[in-house]
Amino acid sequence: MAKKTIGIEIDDAIFTKAKAKAAADDKTINRIVVEALYAYVGETPPPLPKPEPEPPAQPVPPKKSTIYVVQSGDTLGAIAKKMYGTPTKYYVIQKANNLSDPGKIWVGQKLVIPPLDGATQPATSAPTPQPTPQPTPTPPTPAPQPGTDEPGLKNPRPADIEFVGSPNFNRRPDGEISAIVMHATANGSLERLIDWFNKPTAQVSAHYTIGKDGTIVQHVRDEFRAWHAGKSEWNGRKDLNSWSIGIEQVNWNNGEDPFPEAQYEAAFDLVAYLCEKYAIDPDMILAHYDVSPNRKTDPKGYDMQRLRDTVRLRLQK
Repeated sequence: MAKKTIGIEIDDAIFTKAKAKAAADDKTINRIVVEALYAYVGETPPPLPKPEPEPPAQPVPPKKSTIYVVQSGDTLGAIAKKMYGTPTKYYVIQKANNLSDPGKIWVGQKLVIPPLDGATQPATSAPTPQPTPQPTPTPPTPAPQPGTDEPGLKNPRPADIEFVGSPNFNRRPDGEISAIVMHATANGSLERLIDWFNKPTAQVSAHYTIGKDGTIVQHVRDEFRAWHAGKSEWNGRKDLNSWSIGIEQVNWNNGEDPFPEAQYEAAFDLVAYLCEKYAIDPDMILAHYDVSPNRKTDPKGYDMQRLRDTVRLRLQK
């Protein structure tokens, strides 16, 4: 159909009002004139053309690691699609968080979202996961973090450390790890402590806890900042959380509850490994009461000097 282009002259004030009313009616001035001319000759104007749908905005993959808090209804595939634009990259998030089962994540869990640079598909390709949210979510049990079998360490990572997870952590501002802070739990149950550290409302955590029988669990990966020392200072440096690893030990912290030999031996193994891996001077193995002297007393009754001396000997072997 041939079309004609016309021009009209109209008062500026009327044009301004007409333009505003047309915009409110989701029309243009051109459409208003077209409808008027069709009405003038007694015909029905053609329907408005359907607007072209805008393509959905594609997510911009992060250029450096970020933290994502799991929401209700999230799956690992859905999070990957949200962060990377495709659910097939779920394995990148799974690997970064040491998740043994991609279907087991829980609301409030904090996941590390790494950049895609250098990420490669596993040798055995897996289909896009369709995990379903758990009705009573529980923290996953990831595989041991990288470093379990670091070659060349005289003091290897203790075996059978179970990762029990905690949502209470954030980034170390500088990535520094140069001290270890020893604590006592002030309760008698490893299980209760795990439950407490897994509550987002607790706002407290440690990297590791050692049970009375020498069992070691890990709550927060070493490279992240656990919330164990609170207001603290050592040799003029504040905020030990940002540059230390926190280790809890199950003990009532009353000076009477003993620390069994199995607990000492597990601490020797773990602390020697950490000191060797991160080049931590044994003099920087500190008690909570060292860094918060007017606020904390833990670990009361624990032989800190024995721990330092034993670790120093193990590093010299």
